[in-house]
Amino acid sequence: MRVSTNIQSMVAQRYVQQHTAEQAKEDSKLSSGERIVQSADDPSGLAISEKMRSMIRSNSQAERNTNDSISLLQVAEGSLSTMQTITSRLRELSMQSATDTAGDADRLTIDREFQQMKKEVERLTLSTSFNGKNIIKDTDSVYDLQIGVSGNSQDRLRYDMGKIMDTSNNFGIANINLRTKESAQQSLSSLDRMMDQISNTRSELGSMSHRMDGVMQNLQTSRENLSGSNSQIRDADIAKEAAISARAKVSQSASLSMLKLSNDQPGLILKLIGGA
Repeated sequence: MRVSTNIQSMVAQRYVQQHTAEQAKEDSKLSSGERIVQSADDPSGLAISEKMRSMIRSNSQAERNTNDSISLLQVAEGSLSTMQTITSRLRELSMQSATDTAGDADRLTIDREFQQMKKEVERLTLSTSFNGKNIIKDTDSVYDLQIGVSGNSQDRLRYDMGKIMDTSNNFGIANINLRTKESAQQSLSSLDRMMDQISNTRSELGSMSHRMDGVMQNLQTSRENLSGSNSQIRDADIAKEAAISARAKVSQSASLSMLKLSNDQPGLILKLIGGA
């Protein structure tokens, strides 16, 4: 029996420290809900998880970008719908002025409304905007829509009104008037071209909007799958960690009991000395 060096106590202390550290580690996992609390828990798993987390956040932003893109298309389509209604009225006025049953005074009155409606078409063309940028005027309306998480062109969609419609010269009706029968008759073909162009553009925007719906569904599915994969790596299995925590508590209690016994053991030497 030795007094200066208590090997049993040293061993018991080591196990107490080990089980205390294990208990603290399990407590942090249970309180955070994560299996990887610090890089030492799983260095490679942490690297993979952090990359997945970044992709999940980028994916969420891509969803917001796609929603904004859908809003942009809806604003453009709404203005074009109004312009199409105006075009129908313009053609109706042209028909009214193109017949000999209308007199010169009637045509002047009809033309006043016609000119005001033309100005409204021009105003809509110049004023329809999204986030401060024109989205109807052909020369200025170009957007690169980032709808994916990577930097390549496959994850971008270009909205270019110049490739869809031609708003120059106010759709070709800037110089039209209905003050004579002949000018009214000639205006019909120009208005028909304008109507076709607006209809085709609305069809194109509708197709793009429908495509965006598909993009949104794909992004949502991708985010769900990434989140599930990240959960497998990062999140703690609460049942498993609770079992490990319970075991660590029992081991810690046993180690503390053994430490107490090993610390009490040198006291038996006093009996030997006293007995002598």
